[in-house]
Amino acid sequence: MPKLFAGLDVADQTTEICVLDAGGKVVCQSSAGTTPAAIAKVLKPYRRFLVTVGQETGTKAMWLHKELVSRRFPMVCLDARHAKSALAAKPNKTDKNDAKGLATLLRRGVFTTAHVKSDESLRIRLVLATRKTLQRKALDLQGSIRMTLKTFGARIESNRRRLILAKANANNNHMLSSLIKVMADASDRLLAEVAILDELIEALADNDPVCCRLMTIPGVGPITALAFRAAVDDPARFKSSRTVAAHFGLTPRLFQSGQSSFSGHISRYGDSSVRAALYSAASSLLNTSKTQWSLRTWGLRLAKQRGFKVAAVACARRLAVVMHRVWVSGRAFELQIASAQPKKQLPQN
Repeated sequence: MPKLFAGLDVADQTTEICVLDAGGKVVCQSSAGTTPAAIAKVLKPYRRFLVTVGQETGTKAMWLHKELVSRRFPMVCLDARHAKSALAAKPNKTDKNDAKGLATLLRRGVFTTAHVKSDESLRIRLVLATRKTLQRKALDLQGSIRMTLKTFGARIESNRRRLILAKANANNNHMLSSLIKVMADASDRLLAEVAILDELIEALADNDPVCCRLMTIPGVGPITALAFRAAVDDPARFKSSRTVAAHFGLTPRLFQSGQSSFSGHISRYGDSSVRAALYSAASSLLNTSKTQWSLRTWGLRLAKQRGFKVAAVACARRLAVVMHRVWVSGRAFELQIASAQPKKQLPQN
């Protein structure tokens, strides 16, 4: 029975498909519309012999992956960062060459798979992303109001609506006043929607047992818990909790060549929103938390030596490890404070 490997180079309108046998011979080279039905129609004659069907991570990858899996195709999602490095060896970059290159990676077994998130994880990420977008647009409008008033010599020290409109009316410019009012109304409306989403986020976190356990950790709130929950999705895919921090780009880059070896800034790989949430949680732990946790004590000591930002990143890295351990253990976080009592002396003979 022949073994076949199929590579899919997915684009918005069309998808290039290449099927190779175990010896690297092209069995099929075709194109189809970027829909599960069209791709399945091309691959259906070879389904009995297909060992793997692979595609790179992308905007449509999760949708196509789940739909083709439901049609009983052995799908694999390849890490785009690693696949790009392998495909860059070819001098001519075309969609057909990329599809053939992906099939070659599958045939040789030299690829890194990417985790396909569950529908629940995608819904949580959608809520968090929508809240972040609305909040960012509201802040952009407030910044535009500030810059507009500065152009006419006015300056505001607060984002309060009354002060903004008062500054605009003080210039006796009706057009300026109307523009400021429009932007202020839009900003207020966006912030009202953000408040609604905040209530939804709190309800989602309170109804999720994993998030409830994560929020027992000092500094971790609903947004951080949900962002971590959605990004990790399946804690079993990490063999060690220490690899979670590296997955979110919180570990320093290491460069080594010959006698040279040094570490630089953090890698910034992975989900930037989760990295920002962990950094925010670490900042809250260092600034506002009053707990006598050893991680906070260590972070405050590091902040005096290296600065606050370095300490916050270091605490965020360790916080990710603790959150994964709490999730895996299935128990709430238990704060252990070292006893200040002196150690008992052993009796002398």
